[in-house]
Amino acid sequence: MAPDPVPTPGPASAQLRQTRYFTWEEVAQRSGREKERWLVIDRKVYNISDFSRRHPGGSRVISHYAGQDATDPFVAFHINKGLVRKYMNSLLIGELAPEQPSFEPTKNGIFA
Repeated sequence: MAPDPVPTPGPASAQLRQTRYFTWEEVAQRSGREKERWLVIDRKVYNISDFSRRHPGGSRVISHYAGQDATDPFVAFHINKGLVRKYMNSLLIGELAPEQPSFEPTKNGIFA
């Protein structure tokens, strides 16, 4: 008896795995002045627009970092990062484009 063939992924499953890339400029445009809010943690881009109202630390805390790299405050304020990252998966919308620096260009390269 021949083994069952391995299913070939269709266009929908390939689309789910495709990573979207963003620039710092695109992230900065979602700084909370409008309805949409994004932030970056470890080069991953998260849409916190709806979540900010449910953030356990308060919406003002997380919204303060909208449009910016929030890696340092994330590390400082979240003791159980594994637990928190589990909830962050639903907010993940992409990553910084490979050609983008790891630090925000407007921060004078202090992390370079």
